[in-house]
Amino acid sequence: MLSLKTGDQKKSIGDAFRLFLVFAAYRAFNFVLNFLQKLLYSKPSAPSRILIFRTGSLGDNLCAIPAIVAIRRKFPDAKLDILTNAGKSNLVTLEKLLDSSFYDSIIDYLGQGIKRLFPLLRKNKYGLVIYLPQTDSSFFRLIRDLLFFRFVSAGGFGWEKATIHFFRRIQEKFIFFENETTRLNNLMEKNGIAVPDNKFALNIREEDKLRVNELFRENFLDKKEKNIAMVVGAKRPQNRWPLVYFKEVIDYFSKEYNIIIIGGPEDRILTEPFQIMENVFDFSGLLTPVQSALVFKKCLLTLSNDTGPMHLSYVMETPTVALFSSRDFPGKWFPPENKYNKVFRTENVSCSICLSEICPNNAICIKAIDPKEVINAMSELIVLLKNEYAYSGSNSTNS
Repeated sequence: MLSLKTGDQKKSIGDAFRLFLVFAAYRAFNFVLNFLQKLLYSKPSAPSRILIFRTGSLGDNLCAIPAIVAIRRKFPDAKLDILTNAGKSNLVTLEKLLDSSFYDSIIDYLGQGIKRLFPLLRKNKYGLVIYLPQTDSSFFRLIRDLLFFRFVSAGGFGWEKATIHFFRRIQEKFIFFENETTRLNNLMEKNGIAVPDNKFALNIREEDKLRVNELFRENFLDKKEKNIAMVVGAKRPQNRWPLVYFKEVIDYFSKEYNIIIIGGPEDRILTEPFQIMENVFDFSGLLTPVQSALVFKKCLLTLSNDTGPMHLSYVMETPTVALFSSRDFPGKWFPPENKYNKVFRTENVSCSICLSEICPNNAICIKAIDPKEVINAMSELIVLLKNEYAYSGSNSTNS
């Protein structure tokens, strides 16, 4: 649900009118979706088989896990299938990320045509379809999927428009956006599925623990309070904070701390300048996402671009300093708001909320984040954590 930011920001008559149109569009889109859901679908109280639909990559899947856990708790006796499109061999699919006790099967339709998928879904005779929409799903796609899944199941809910794409700069200035996990949790709550906690049930196996423990032993990284994780890569180039800025941060902290770099194989070319630096350990491409999560668990804090591993960090309750470009709406992909997480995002950029995949303005928004401010924020967080350790007599923020 969209809501206005609190504060003393003054709105002109034009701003107020544009906001009125945004909220009117939001209400109109969701009135139609809600009407069609009530018209076409029922809500069975005890379905024997449920299909959950969620698409996307690492961050999308991680943000959906608490909602999926809540669905399993609500319907413990139902057979639970998840329909997704990450690709079965992809390490970021829910089949690799989610504890298997929270579902019965994963149906990955990547590369499958509708003619092959539709009979499979029909054959399973679902009593309920739960739709976990992407935050940027278009109204057309939501309508299309709402109609499609009616031929799969008579029961269903979840179709909701989350983002209005016009007057984006006005929205950035005046509207508060929930992060993705909260949005999906609230969607479940509105449909009678309680989400009392954010349980991120990862598929952590014993071999994952052994692999990470061995890596830490080999590199003498046994003291969590001396380890800082960093994620220097990101799928979108405009989401990457300049490497020279990361180097400035590494130069500052590596005198006293071990710097552990996390990322995929594609990040190795980015991390080359850091591999020869003292007290820098580059684990890019060496670990699965779940194993990377265990690495974050063994670190004091994380500095990360806006990318999938950033979500792994806060999922493991590791304090996270996140660096965001201004390409998307603020808040939607932020880590949970608390004293352990800090977000940097440049406001009042002329081209903000561009939603583009390729930046024509040389990523001016993320380049405007000052490394000295990031160093100060990390230093303040370290002081906070060390004071808490001293008070509790523990060397873990998760104890």
